[in-house]
Amino acid sequence: MRPLRWLARLLIAVLPVAAAHAADPYPVRPVKLLVGFAPGGATDQLARLYAQKLGERFGQPVVVENRAGAGGNIAVHAVAQSPADGYTLVMAANYVAVNAALNRNPYDWQRDLAPVALVASTPNLLVVPAGSPLHSVDDLVQAVKTPERRTTFGSPGVGSSVHMSGELFKALTGGRMEHVPYRGVAPAELDLVAGTIDLMFDSISTAVPLVRSGKLRALAVTGRQRAKSLPEVPTMAESGLKDFDTEAIYMVIAPAGTPEDVVRKLSANIDEITQLPDVQKFIEGLYAMPLRGDAAATVALLRSEQSKWVNVVKLTGVKAE
Repeated sequence: MRPLRWLARLLIAVLPVAAAHAADPYPVRPVKLLVGFAPGGATDQLARLYAQKLGERFGQPVVVENRAGAGGNIAVHAVAQSPADGYTLVMAANYVAVNAALNRNPYDWQRDLAPVALVASTPNLLVVPAGSPLHSVDDLVQAVKTPERRTTFGSPGVGSSVHMSGELFKALTGGRMEHVPYRGVAPAELDLVAGTIDLMFDSISTAVPLVRSGKLRALAVTGRQRAKSLPEVPTMAESGLKDFDTEAIYMVIAPAGTPEDVVRKLSANIDEITQLPDVQKFIEGLYAMPLRGDAAATVALLRSEQSKWVNVVKLTGVKAE
């Protein structure tokens, strides 16, 4: 009987401690928020803003860690392989769905990830060199449908929103355009300003200064509404392509299997942070729009995005490189 009495005493001593740990509110230690790109870009800036605000609310540091590469997929894949405890998150975007449509993800987002909340969205800007003969979306439609004309568009790489906006344009118009990929937005913009390529569906944050300086001409915004920074520039839908809608949509994602109460707590806090006036002002300073959406809304958006881009891939034949 002595071993049984010893076991009983051990359980009496251990169970209260285990129960106390089980009742500890999340988080009880620092949280990592991964970013799949180098410091300084919109994804990184959003991650650092939300990390600071979440840290203040949680009373625990939320540390941003940059793991750049593979169009953001290195960071997302790392989260997919992390423990499902809420202590490793990623500030990602809808490239997760685009890359799934291109069959280039090393993970299955619907199986391996737990989307948490939407944060913000930013459209692209259809721009041409200042001296281009193209002055409207209709001009471009006519150009890409002219058999003897070669029209080129640049991007920072296959699968980026800049690239896929061009592929969507091809799918909706039935026109021909040649994609010219670069190793980043900056070299593509240099060639665009020089007239080496004909156009870009450029990142609005880097395109606006070039438009305002007179180096580029803006033809349309790719999102559902006009940009506050360029209110005179119409949307693609207003320009005749009613089904054209491409935006970079930023979101926080956790590993699949993360406890539902942790996901709910993260989602609720992110939503409250998004509504803060200083946060909204910061997001608008990135030429972006604040977005609100819980885990279910984030999942629904990714599914819708993947379905859209699967259709575009089928129509255009675009392949991952």
